[in-house]
Amino acid sequence: MNKKNLFVIFGLILLVVGSISYQKGYLDDLVRAEEIEVGTEVGQMAPDFSLKNLAGEKVTLNDLRGKKVLINFWATWCYYCRQEMPDLQKLYLNHSDITVVTVNLGEAKNTVLDFINKNNYDFPVLLDSNREVTYKYLVRATPINYFLDENGVITDKQIGAMTYEQMLETLGIESK
Repeated sequence: MNKKNLFVIFGLILLVVGSISYQKGYLDDLVRAEEIEVGTEVGQMAPDFSLKNLAGEKVTLNDLRGKKVLINFWATWCYYCRQEMPDLQKLYLNHSDITVVTVNLGEAKNTVLDFINKNNYDFPVLLDSNREVTYKYLVRATPINYFLDENGVITDKQIGAMTYEQMLETLGIESK
């Protein structure tokens, strides 16, 4: 056997092992999500959670009942998340009747804090350090937005970046 054939065989072995490892991780995520008893479909009660914000204060989803809530899952490395942030900021500033909550997907507090400060964002940021809430909500892509009614029921779920106008339309608010 020549060296070229050995490299090809070695490459195929790496590809197979990598694929198996990836699939195992994905299946582990699904099992973990099932163990947490998720329910993240439109019409279901949003799973409750408690996370710390950037100031270290605990925020619990059930405490936000009484207002419509937008939960945004994001990461600093996500291009589309960064594109959506100015519109989230605009919604947060212009609609005090809507509670905007963003959940960062497991990044270090300093990384998130630097990003938020650099961009002058004011909306609440919660840190999902161990990604438990990420698993609870079956987040597989970012950004993802969950819209809740005043009772905590999921009224809509949107995967991908949204514009301010799309957020208003989803919330049933007329654009000014």
